[in-house]
Amino acid sequence: MKQSIFRIIMNKLRRTPVDRVNVLAAKMRKNGEEMCLWKNIPLAKECMKLLPVIDDSEASPMEKAFACSAILGMLPEYDVPRLVLTILRFQLEQVHRSTEPVEEGDPTEEDIQSHIERLEDYIDTDHMTADAFNEKYDRWMKRDPIERNEWWEQNYYEVEQECDRRLEGMPRGMGFCYAYWSCMTEVLAERGIEWRSPSRMNPRVHFD
Repeated sequence: MKQSIFRIIMNKLRRTPVDRVNVLAAKMRKNGEEMCLWKNIPLAKECMKLLPVIDDSEASPMEKAFACSAILGMLPEYDVPRLVLTILRFQLEQVHRSTEPVEEGDPTEEDIQSHIERLEDYIDTDHMTADAFNEKYDRWMKRDPIERNEWWEQNYYEVEQECDRRLEGMPRGMGFCYAYWSCMTEVLAERGIEWRSPSRMNPRVHFD
């Protein structure tokens, strides 16, 4: 009898991949509301392990494509461009597989491919300079070139986690960005990386 009750409880607790993706999406939305997109990086990675194993009978290819759009909207894409590219390529595959009539607002192959091209250019530091990238994609804010390297993406979550720990309890209002950039400069320096913050890269821009 006890074993039977245990099995019933465990079955209720066991979640399907779709359930788990929904739970992760809710956590990601909460992190986004709190302006902590970096916390979504491991959650997005877990989602991308689950989405490919979800059967089309549980979620159609277009529904999976929409799930990708939601995930992408809750990531700091220029800090984790390779992760974003993985999601975009999966999304492109789902849109290509979809047999549903295309409706307004649906992700399109053309838009996804354009997004992929932009991020591929961003990480292609051997062939595209930062100035060339900014000109091609109409960006004016300069970023330290280290942010385009794979090292940055591999260590970004850990660095943000350490900054969050050191800045715990500090009000996140006006002027917080300067304390945050100072802390990040310090954390990166401890890892042997000299990083120039947005304020150093854009001295004529006023940040608040």
